Amino acid sequence: MFPFVLLLTCSWVVMAQAQHNSSPYVSVLLNYEKMVQNFKVFMYKPNEPQLKFATTVESLFYSSLQNSTYLTQDPEEAHLYFVPFSADLSTRSLARVIARARTELPFWNRTLGADHFYLSCAGIPREPDRNLVELKKNAVQISCFPTRKDKFVPHKDVTLPPLPHAPARRVRAGALVNDTEASWGGEFCVGKYGNDVSWIGEALRLGCVPVVVAEGPVNDMPFMDVLRWREMAVFVRSVRGVKRVLGDTWRERHEQMRGLGVGASMHLQWNQPPLPFDAFNSIMYQLWLRRHTVRYARMQ
Repeated sequence: MFPFVLLLTCSWVVMAQAQHNSSPYVSVLLNYEKMVQNFKVFMYKPNEPQLKFATTVESLFYSSLQNSTYLTQDPEEAHLYFVPFSADLSTRSLARVIARARTELPFWNRTLGADHFYLSCAGIPREPDRNLVELKKNAVQISCFPTRKDKFVPHKDVTLPPLPHAPARRVRAGALVNDTEASWGGEFCVGKYGNDVSWIGEALRLGCVPVVVAEGPVNDMPFMDVLRWREMAVFVRSVRGVKRVLGDTWRERHEQMRGLGVGASMHLQWNQPPLPFDAFNSIMYQLWLRRHTVRYARMQ
């Protein structure tokens, strides 16, 4: 009874937020309860007994999926199909995995992989092999955040929220910030977009508005098609740009952004076992949104 009550309570909160003018969501999270009850994923048999992953967050997603009610043993009732493989698999071996999926079951050829997804922290490169071309172009890639731009396709691929372990630097509005120092106890949390971005989720949870320093556009934020990131975080091109962020204009928006960030932070939290609307279930919701695929004509 408790999990069901928790789901209803969380759903009411999310729906109320989504219908409010000041919402962290791009749109109402439609059919979330329907997704939890009905979404089915068929997993192909792994090519080795024990898969090896490069990161803890990959292992966490994989184990959460294995122990979830989303998995089905009947491929005919599945909405999507999961192709599992180890992180250290060579591109030649990965091509053989896809070739086997193509020949053993009819589902890959039905959509050329468009209703399939796979897990790869670093993302897979572009390769000339037909199997890898279809995997990269059509299947949904679940990778770690951040992912190199040449290995990530916006609006198709999704990223895993990182496990929090990096401290965020808190900065007061009006403070002077450079690469090496910042004051604590402030209203904004400043950090660079790079190898370790785990501080972003913690900043949101603690009510500190993230200021992300990135040289170019950031298109691989977790849940980009669900969360309105620019309403609860600030993106600047250089550390010098932080001074502008800490000026009066952003100070006026701080309280609203902080509130939206706290509300959205539950989607970036990992739990064992998973909880409604947490990182795992939010990833599954993104996959659910991608379940309607174009049925390509079968190649002769």
